[in-house]
Amino acid sequence: MRKKIFMMLSVLVLTVLLPATVLAAASNLTVPQHAGSPVSSVVDQAKLLSDKQRQQLSAQIEQVERNHGVRIAVVTLQSLQGKEPGQAADAILDRDYADGAHGSMVLLLAMDTRDWYVSTDNSMRKRITDDGGFAYLSDAFLPSLKDGDYAGAFRQYVATADAMLDYYEEQGEPYDPASEFSLLAFIVAVVLAGLAAIGVWQILLCQLNNVTRAVAADSYLQRDSVALTEQSDTYLYTDVTRTPKAKSSSGSSSSGGSHGGGGGKF
Repeated sequence: MRKKIFMMLSVLVLTVLLPATVLAAASNLTVPQHAGSPVSSVVDQAKLLSDKQRQQLSAQIEQVERNHGVRIAVVTLQSLQGKEPGQAADAILDRDYADGAHGSMVLLLAMDTRDWYVSTDNSMRKRITDDGGFAYLSDAFLPSLKDGDYAGAFRQYVATADAMLDYYEEQGEPYDPASEFSLLAFIVAVVLAGLAAIGVWQILLCQLNNVTRAVAADSYLQRDSVALTEQSDTYLYTDVTRTPKAKSSSGSSSSGGSHGGGGGKF
């Protein structure tokens, strides 16, 4: 009888403790939910920010979100528990920050592996592209991130995203630093081209200093340069090359995937 009671109590204890254990193990990858309100844009489970820094960053993000109708988040974790950084960032974005009218974006940090990853949905991907746009964004905050200035890195991440969204709304196209016109580079190119032209002109002028004008046209002829002894026309063959006419195609291209962005180590 005692053995039976002990077994029943053991089962009861396991029933109560097992869900709590599983929940604790998964908590590192779960952004806290708040009933009736959006998930906080700053989730610092790795404790990298002070309370004041977290409040300032939240206010900065809130202003950008209001101005552009987007969701921007910063999430720090102690561990990804074996998950790939990109998969974890995409999952957090889809679950907690997919409500941006004009796009959503999450910067995820994992401190145990020192991984960082920025995940964007397809709407944000049109505004901050995976090519030049993402590289420009990451170059803005990576130096501070590698120096351990986490608050500064997060502020730069948000400020750069804000500037790129401003550009998209004003110009109607995503910002690409490769297409930016540089007045200084243009002036330098013009000056160098002018100097090169002057140099070539001077060389040609020096080569013509020993040239004198001939009295008659016969002086320009080299009579012994060509000697024809016989001439004839012989047909050899005709070479015909046919190239198939290109056919039009109605297919469409796709960059693939429902997320953009990228990441690395810091």
